[in-house]
Amino acid sequence: MAMNLRGLQLFRNIVLTGSLSEAADRLNLSASAASRMLGQLESQLSLTLFSRDRRNLELTEEGALFYQQITNTLDGIEEIPTIARDIRGRARNWLSIVTAAPLAAGLIVPAIGRLSRSGLDFQCTVHTESRFEIESKVAARGYNLGFISLPVENEIIPLDIMPLLRSRLCVLMPDGHALAGQEEIAVPDLARYPLVSLGAGQRWRQRLDELTGEAGLRPLVAFETGSTIVTVEMVRHGLGLTLIDPVTFPRAARAGLAMRPLAGEHWITYASIHARGPRAELSEQVLDALSADIETQRGEDPSLADLLYLI
Repeated sequence: MAMNLRGLQLFRNIVLTGSLSEAADRLNLSASAASRMLGQLESQLSLTLFSRDRRNLELTEEGALFYQQITNTLDGIEEIPTIARDIRGRARNWLSIVTAAPLAAGLIVPAIGRLSRSGLDFQCTVHTESRFEIESKVAARGYNLGFISLPVENEIIPLDIMPLLRSRLCVLMPDGHALAGQEEIAVPDLARYPLVSLGAGQRWRQRLDELTGEAGLRPLVAFETGSTIVTVEMVRHGLGLTLIDPVTFPRAARAGLAMRPLAGEHWITYASIHARGPRAELSEQVLDALSADIETQRGEDPSLADLLYLI
């Protein structure tokens, strides 16, 4: 059912002012035109919105319930012109990015920091969502740009996927741990110690289960959490080891901890995802800044040269 927005605006203003004539003045309508519009709205809704027994219109029970249900929508209608002006003003210098919290901290914030320091005039929002929400909302253009690890969660969602970098799977432990002196950690060694991990079904837990399962081992998961960032703090407090990689383990969090690669070829591929069709110019600039930051990290920390590289 197509709804008359002007009729809804009139309804809202009658409720706010208590007067048909004042509401009509606010919308530059004559009193007779406003009365006809109100009658058309009530007919379309099959509701009697106002009692006409007195000089000033009063909400009926139906009218009050209708107003309660759609008041947020009506407020939003009033904001449409402002929203449109805002969009026109910021379309060229505004970017919305969505990713998981560890990728936001390890990849996105350093990249937009670098872009900001370059003097570029822009604004950016960074949101964190579940994997499915990231993929589906980027595809629907709810965000300009998304970052995920591959593979995608739902292959039927239409997305442009750009692999960006590969990061080697590592084990995180306290500096003084017995395994910290080894250059690489074999999976059987990993299974000998208590572990902290995300809960069953989450991506990092799946990686752990796959690694140990392929080796015919059963990991000892002593503590679980729903946050990769919390697993790092659990390791710091000696609660166990965890799987990690350089992307999700930012430089600022490394004090007192040791990260050693798993023996063998175990890598995670990270990608940017985009809705099909034209892209925001700022998306490409953020990707360039991200690439530059990765190269800076590799140059500043030789240990990352074999753990992290651009595709």
